Amino acid sequence: MTKEELERVHPLYEACVAEWEFFLRSYFGGRLYREGGYLLKHPFESTENYNRRKATAYYYNYCGPIVDIMVSHLFRKPPKRDFGSLSKDPLFSAFLDDCDLEGSSLARFMREAQRFASIYGRVSIVVDKPRVTAQTLAEEIRGGLRPYLVLITPENLLDWRFLRLPSGRAVLDMVKIREEDGLYRIWTRTGWQLWKTGEEGVELLDSGRHTLGEVPIVTLYNKKSGIRMLGLSDIQDIADINRNIYYLCSDAREIIENTAFPMLAIPYEKGSMEEKEIGPRNILQFDPSEPNARPYWLEAPHSSLSEIREWVRQDIAEIHRIAKLGGIRATEERSQPQSGVALELEHQQLHAVLSEKADNLEEAEREVLRLWARWQAKRFDGTVDYPDEFSIKDLDRELERAIKAISLGLESRTFRKEVEKRLIDVVLPKIPIEIRRKILEEIDGLHGKEGS
Repeated sequence: MTKEELERVHPLYEACVAEWEFFLRSYFGGRLYREGGYLLKHPFESTENYNRRKATAYYYNYCGPIVDIMVSHLFRKPPKRDFGSLSKDPLFSAFLDDCDLEGSSLARFMREAQRFASIYGRVSIVVDKPRVTAQTLAEEIRGGLRPYLVLITPENLLDWRFLRLPSGRAVLDMVKIREEDGLYRIWTRTGWQLWKTGEEGVELLDSGRHTLGEVPIVTLYNKKSGIRMLGLSDIQDIADINRNIYYLCSDAREIIENTAFPMLAIPYEKGSMEEKEIGPRNILQFDPSEPNARPYWLEAPHSSLSEIREWVRQDIAEIHRIAKLGGIRATEERSQPQSGVALELEHQQLHAVLSEKADNLEEAEREVLRLWARWQAKRFDGTVDYPDEFSIKDLDRELERAIKAISLGLESRTFRKEVEKRLIDVVLPKIPIEIRRKILEEIDGLHGKEGS
């Protein structure tokens, strides 16, 4: 194995990785978004002015609330789970309470997996088992030697390969996962390898065999695209519109700053060879020999601001439509109110989206439990049934409140921070206190402690 072979990625990965990163930054917003370099530099704009615009730019995050509220409605009613014969296994009971060896219950893990699937379009779940063996069940229980789950986001699943069996069925034959910088794990249907790269080349750190006969990884799709290992993100179109609002708000702020004070125009000194830089923050000079050559203030027009405001309003309306929320926009934004048939159609579209997500969750969780049982030389004979009915009106109202709050246009970092904090209680009403505190600290870290 050479370093080039180890670092080689799938063509689909290479085509999509930048987009996956964009979706993630669009979801989290704050400093993570500003550091993404999504604010374009104007032609002939100085580096100093561009850096100042980046530092003062603000991002109205529509992507985060849409994803979070969608996920909250998927899990508002818990799925019906019957674990069959596994329910009598003490190791499986421990797995339900701590499925990732980091304290996450299976229910919480699946919810988090769906959140990232909504962002990226799909995620992968590795069902692994410690290499340590035990002689008795008591030793396994004491040592926690049982299968566990690892969530793999798309930017860390570098390569994969499918194989067509004689029966005609395509199965996953290999995956390559980046566990950290320079550390790669390769899974096949018969074993695994752990590799490390360095300046001197590559080194095989560890390897092992398994008898599963398949790669122990499950793909959770948000919405299927028809292409293997590629799902459709909830924000794939909304993120682009949100980025345009980011541009427009920066342009509007720049116009206001540049036109808040008029520019002074004065006669230049004849015979002077000194070059003058012309711009909104400089003095404009003119020929003193011209008629009425007196100093004056040049007022800049503000007409483009109204066009920017209209463009932003149209972008927000389009975000509503794409998120299947056209029916809940304020009446004053419409020339005519929607008919009952149109509202019902939009509700059906939103219900269909949620139902597809629920079906994908159901399929993925069953596969996770099947692989868990296979690691233990058992068979999963239970059922998993996610709800198929959702309160669309409640979902509409929550999304409407969140989007309208962000759309107020208040140029305040503190306001945006407090809106995100309020969403915690809407999206995660039963979250443990320590997790809620951690989320609050992350929000403070992204937006900064100070207001703007």
